[in-house]
Amino acid sequence: MKKKLTNIEVILLIGVIIKILGLIYKILLTRILTIEGMRIMSLIFPTLSLVLCISSLSISTVVNQNVAARLNSSKTILRSAFNITFISSSITSILLLFSFPIYKIIYQTSFVYYPLLICIPLIYLSNTSGLLKGYLEANNNFKITYISNFFEQIAKFILTFILLFIFSKQSLEFKIILCFVALMFSEVISFSYILLKVKRKRKFRSMIVPTNGYEKNILKQAMPLTFEQLVMTITGYLEPLFFYYSIGKTGVDLYSATLYYTKVTSYAIPLLIFAHFGVVSIAKFTFPKITKNQNNKTNLRTILNKAFFLCIIIATFNLVISSFYAKETLYFMYKDSSAYTIVQGLAIFYFLSYFNPLFVVTLQAFKKEKRLLITSIITSGITLSLIVILTYFYSYSGFLYSIIIGNLLRFILLFFQTQSLIHFKPNFKKAIPIALVLFGYYLMNFYFRSLSLLILSTLICGLLTFLLYFYFFGNKAKYSYVVKHK
Repeated sequence: MKKKLTNIEVILLIGVIIKILGLIYKILLTRILTIEGMRIMSLIFPTLSLVLCISSLSISTVVNQNVAARLNSSKTILRSAFNITFISSSITSILLLFSFPIYKIIYQTSFVYYPLLICIPLIYLSNTSGLLKGYLEANNNFKITYISNFFEQIAKFILTFILLFIFSKQSLEFKIILCFVALMFSEVISFSYILLKVKRKRKFRSMIVPTNGYEKNILKQAMPLTFEQLVMTITGYLEPLFFYYSIGKTGVDLYSATLYYTKVTSYAIPLLIFAHFGVVSIAKFTFPKITKNQNNKTNLRTILNKAFFLCIIIATFNLVISSFYAKETLYFMYKDSSAYTIVQGLAIFYFLSYFNPLFVVTLQAFKKEKRLLITSIITSGITLSLIVILTYFYSYSGFLYSIIIGNLLRFILLFFQTQSLIHFKPNFKKAIPIALVLFGYYLMNFYFRSLSLLILSTLICGLLTFLLYFYFFGNKAKYSYVVKHK
């Protein structure tokens, strides 16, 4: 058990470092490229994200589930997944090559095409890296995948700013291209590290193995997951358009509308989900264990209790920061605290969203990808509809109401679908002590707000929860889900 706890600690620590590096990277890049440069970057990244979403076909998740459940040999699963991802990457790359005329029509500029062209090798590397990460995580080798992410972030950071320093006198467009060159090479470094580790650990001498049509099994799982991601991605595209249209009907000019939307999506929501990487890491760590213990209710209950125990700690910490220290935090991060009232108004509702990743991986582990797809379609459709209706009647407040209702609806649907599947019963003997500690932490900061109190109360709460964690999930618990895959 001590080894498993160390894995969680390591991936959370690396996640924190990556998050901090990402924040510094964004601040420095904004200062170098200016607002105009970041505006152009914002045109490129959504397209790149869409391309990666389509080409990856959620292979990483499917490989993880198949290997963890031992549905076939690891070589067959990996080979089948590689065949699929290579074809999908090739088709997407070819379409990207011939997409030049589109950007002139959509964005009024063709420059977007050139950074995307540089990213074609990144498509192959990212997707292949993804399936290897899925394989490693299914075998509880989380440290390797997180260290590779760390190397990628470090490489991107160093390469980007060295190149921008060397070519500081060049045009803005050239600097943007350099950023994507650095992004591509950082992916090369990450992929090389993962490939080296996989070969050393598993010693695959040859991946030329017959798959016997196993690609069909993988695609059967992958397609609903991919469509679910596409739904979320497309919703992200449509949301600002629907908001601008509806708010425009109330007489608000476009500049004021874009300024408010930027405050919500670029300042408020990033703070509200700042600690999300923690619960995502826990969900990824828990996913193969749920898969291996689908038919063992005792182990499954212990695994989920442990995961929810950690998630509620992370969610409560972020709730305290967002509810009571949003103004100071936003000013520290962006030198602009104007969005703090939005953060405070949404904080309690985003608290529930911290449990969604666990619901998602549970449904994935039980091969309920279609449920996830239907949930995303319903929540996205209702949220977009509410944005149009409520924004028209209640202006900016209506937009926030839409976000709140959409988040609550997604949480409720995921919760009841997961509950109907596993009939999870929380251990209240373990839940009540942690609830009392976290409630006390919340009350202290509610009544006495100061930076020194935040630090002191966080240390005290952290120590108490750490002791409770060891007491409940230390050497007492015995698990049978640790399986080595050859």
